[in-house]
Amino acid sequence: MKSRLRNLLLGGAVLIAGIVGLFLPVSAWNGGSSTVTCGNAIVTEKPSPSTTNLGPISVAVPEQVAHPDYAAQCDSAISSRRHWAIPLVIVGTAGVLLGIFYRPRRKTS
Repeated sequence: MKSRLRNLLLGGAVLIAGIVGLFLPVSAWNGGSSTVTCGNAIVTEKPSPSTTNLGPISVAVPEQVAHPDYAAQCDSAISSRRHWAIPLVIVGTAGVLLGIFYRPRRKTS
């Protein structure tokens, strides 16, 4: 009984952490003091053109000006979030199911 309860509680905690990770907002740093919101790991929001042209960022050559690609930064941030949140949901679900359905064999002597 103790192992079933342990599996159920641990699986539930991991499942909750994964679900929270999927629904927390994701943002990308825009190079200044603020961030660009990207949505969450379930629903993505592409940055609007007004946030993608916040201003030039100078590079090593003074004649060239680079504009950061916020859509690519958002895609990378969301992909990174999904890489750890989805496995947590899968492992947590397996732990909960194991806690519910697993019954150790009784010793017959």
